[in-house]
Amino acid sequence: MSQYNLDEASFDLHPDLKDRTVNQFIINDNGPSDFSFVISRAENFAETTVDAFAEHLAGELRKALPKFELVNKRALLVDGSAAVELHYTWRNGDSEMHQRQVAVFVRAASEEGTKALLLTGTSHGAFKDEWNTAFETMLGSMRLHAPVPAAGQADQES
Repeated sequence: MSQYNLDEASFDLHPDLKDRTVNQFIINDNGPSDFSFVISRAENFAETTVDAFAEHLAGELRKALPKFELVNKRALLVDGSAAVELHYTWRNGDSEMHQRQVAVFVRAASEEGTKALLLTGTSHGAFKDEWNTAFETMLGSMRLHAPVPAAGQADQES
């Protein structure tokens, strides 16, 4: 068993259990928020680079989200690790949703290999300057506990 840590506690986690934790940060307790920030995780994927992972993710989003449109894709670093941001829009009923989603690989805790950390900012309508700044600030202040260095991405491809 491995030690699993939360902000509030730690415990021994059975090795067969997978972490599907989602961290959600919102503005309003009731009704839709102008902006939210969600951290989720993905495991058991075939892609060996974060760029290939992001391409696959964009394809899945295109199939799942009504009127999906990829606005921009860019490479960046999160705490020195290679990352890719997808900025896209889609329809939720009458609302146009805007999302900025960053994928970065981190080392998996229980086994060799990697998992993807997905950092997603969501806005009803276009991102206001305030929320773009908040998203960039959170990315810039992020410290990965088990990073996969950007140089390691090239090693994984060969």
